Amino acid sequence: MWKKLMLMIPLLAPVLQAQVKEGTSGVIGRMDSVEVRVFREEELTTRGQLSRDGTISMPLIGAVRIEGLTTDQAAAAISRRLKDGYLVRPEVSVSIEARIRRTVTILGQAQRPGVFEIPAHRRLTLVEAVGLAGGTTRIANEKKVTLKRAGQVFSVNLRDITNGKGEDISLRDGDTITIPESLF
Repeated sequence: MWKKLMLMIPLLAPVLQAQVKEGTSGVIGRMDSVEVRVFREEELTTRGQLSRDGTISMPLIGAVRIEGLTTDQAAAAISRRLKDGYLVRPEVSVSIEARIRRTVTILGQAQRPGVFEIPAHRRLTLVEAVGLAGGTTRIANEKKVTLKRAGQVFSVNLRDITNGKGEDISLRDGDTITIPESLF
């Protein structure tokens, strides 16, 4: 069974890369300022900066965690909470008013692993982030890099990307890149 799964991994790689790249615009970052509007319910309109735990506090429903979500996902999450005993069919929109810095973490076999702060307006790719960390060490396994995003882990072949055989991935606030050691 494991043998069959291992044979399928190359087939799944493009699918995983596509999933990583989806929805890169409009992602709410840590400490961003947002505006939440509820159609026909002006008293529920909320503006403010996310708290350190990634939540926004709203009338009726309290704190809602929206960090790491797209604006559409955040609107859906708030809408679900409002449906739970408050409004029949809430129409919610979320917009990002101001972005603050984003952080990306590089672990493992990088020359200078660590947490890197990037201005919110700057697009950063996986290859650029590894470059910020000084590149990989000579014992790095560039074929089995992992990208952890919002609780999901994706396998990335960094060597294919740098050789032009794969597409680079845009990073989001809070992403963690781990570069493993090569076993031989």
